[in-house]
Amino acid sequence: MDLERFFHVAIKTDDLEASTAFYRDALGGDLLESGDAGDGSEYVALSVADKRVYCFERPPYEIDGLVDDVPLGVLHFGFVVPDVDAAIETLDAAGTELFMTPETFGDLRIAFVYGPAGELVEFIEER
Repeated sequence: MDLERFFHVAIKTDDLEASTAFYRDALGGDLLESGDAGDGSEYVALSVADKRVYCFERPPYEIDGLVDDVPLGVLHFGFVVPDVDAAIETLDAAGTELFMTPETFGDLRIAFVYGPAGELVEFIEER
């Protein structure tokens, strides 16, 4: 599989202000953007070291009902790929368990699989 780059870590938090302060103030991150993730749920994106950290009250795929409610903490980490559908086909054929089949959110096409320890791995196609 052709991974273009490691892109981000996503976190679900019940205190967006505290999470933002931690990654911005304690770890020296820069606020990149913030806004409505959907259904009135807020998010922030920060640049921490050389990667992005997204903090969500509820992630969009949970808000849209594509998955059940997910617990607080690290949601997933994401890799950019040239073709998310092809990446998921390859992983599915290899027996990797899918968490969420490819879906389009704005200018992104995303999908998730379970890693061997149960961690979620996101694949992102930027359109």
